[in-house]
Amino acid sequence: MLVDDFVTAFNSFRAAKYFLSEQICADESISKWYGLGGHWINMGLPNYVAMDRKPENGCEIQDPCDSRSKIMMQLKLVKGTAENERLAREEASGLHGTRVLKELVQPWKHTGRLVVADSYFASVPCALALKDMGLQFIGVVKTTTREFPLSYLSTVELANKGDFKGVVNIDKNTNYKLLSFVWVDREFCYFISNCSSLLPGMPYSQTRWRQVDDLTTGIEPDCLDVTIPQPKCAEIYYEACAMIDRHNWS
Repeated sequence: MLVDDFVTAFNSFRAAKYFLSEQICADESISKWYGLGGHWINMGLPNYVAMDRKPENGCEIQDPCDSRSKIMMQLKLVKGTAENERLAREEASGLHGTRVLKELVQPWKHTGRLVVADSYFASVPCALALKDMGLQFIGVVKTTTREFPLSYLSTVELANKGDFKGVVNIDKNTNYKLLSFVWVDREFCYFISNCSSLLPGMPYSQTRWRQVDDLTTGIEPDCLDVTIPQPKCAEIYYEACAMIDRHNWS
């Protein structure tokens, strides 16, 4: 299929010719498509995706980008069940998100670069797998909580925005140290990392409207700068994440 041939050539060229920065952001994109495609025809897209949470329908692409330049480094077309089964046969153990991320960052293994990823990829097994590949990893954990100390971190009392609590686990098989922590923003955010620390990071500022005076006075709200503390690990994550979304918006 011509699309597959293009993706293979693109990936080979970027892996061989482009020297990326020290940070990689992994995420997914949607390429709008209203033409032919599907598993039943050898034309157009190999798989057509329509999801309520996505603004457009078409081809879903899993991709890593350079967090500094926002240049896409690899493309992986989502092809549905058949492709998932192929990945599972090649690596019977492990989670789907981990298998996909390992394939996406394979050209840069053993380079010590940092990979940040959202909850589609992030898990304890993913952090361990990338450590085996000689890569650093920071990710947000939501649904894939196997081996993650969610039962403890979800019960920690954190009263204010910017509060955090973490634990360090040592994997009994590899002796790798993993940092698991919760940090409060609008809600509790859970992170897994095989690098960095919970030392104080650079606080980030938000501009928010606040009704300081009573509503009955008729006085307009004030525009305030709200500063929220964050640990170093969270600072590094948010510095590098969402770059694919910014690439897609531009």
